[in-house]
Amino acid sequence: MKIATFLFLASLLFATGCGRGLSAQLDADSPNSNQDHLKIASYYSRQAVISRKKAAEQANRALTYEQLFGHDSDWVAGAQMLTQFYEDAAREQDRQANLHLELAGRRPSNR
Repeated sequence: MKIATFLFLASLLFATGCGRGLSAQLDADSPNSNQDHLKIASYYSRQAVISRKKAAEQANRALTYEQLFGHDSDWVAGAQMLTQFYEDAAREQDRQANLHLELAGRRPSNR
């Protein structure tokens, strides 16, 4: 169980670190900044779809592991943690996509 927790936390830190520098590299005064924001929003939207697919796969895997090894198995716990990780990643990717749509003027700000 400790290994699964460590892997989950390491994956979470890695994923959050990967998405941080993207918007800081944009030049807001550039004539192409709206297009840049739209491309970034599209990227994050696609990544959210991929993360949701992975979450569904992990949820199915957790059910299979539960049937094979029992409810209290580390395999089940690990698959459930990965499911949660991918769901959280999808929510963050959706948030990033919406932020870039706002920056491109395609969605009203809700702040």
